Amino acid sequence: MATAIDPTQFLEAAKCSFQCIPPGMIWYAVLAALSDVANGDPVPTDTNEIIDEARCLSQCIPPGFLPYAILAAVSNISGGGGGGAAGAIPCTIGIPVAAPSSSCALAIDSNDGTIYEYYNGAWH
Repeated sequence: MATAIDPTQFLEAAKCSFQCIPPGMIWYAVLAALSDVANGDPVPTDTNEIIDEARCLSQCIPPGFLPYAILAAVSNISGGGGGGAAGAIPCTIGIPVAAPSSSCALAIDSNDGTIYEYYNGAWH
């Protein structure tokens, strides 16, 4: 049997730190937070920073597609594709080019299964 969750802690946190997020931005802020977790980055506690991330996402994702983007982010995290310590291992097509968010990482080439390691500032 599942244990009931006491929402008090979440309500207190929402009242204290995230109350300034405009209602139309809150789901974009949720997606921004999920994206941070998926990339192994901390979720900003500075309300202005999370609002900036949300605004950026709102420029790229139409409101009708937002639930699908949130679902994709949750799926990526729960499937082992994110969360820093949970083992964020992205799939690439070919050799990865962009530097990861951390100083060491792994990537898998979906074409041939080659595993690349990022260390000393470069993919190997």
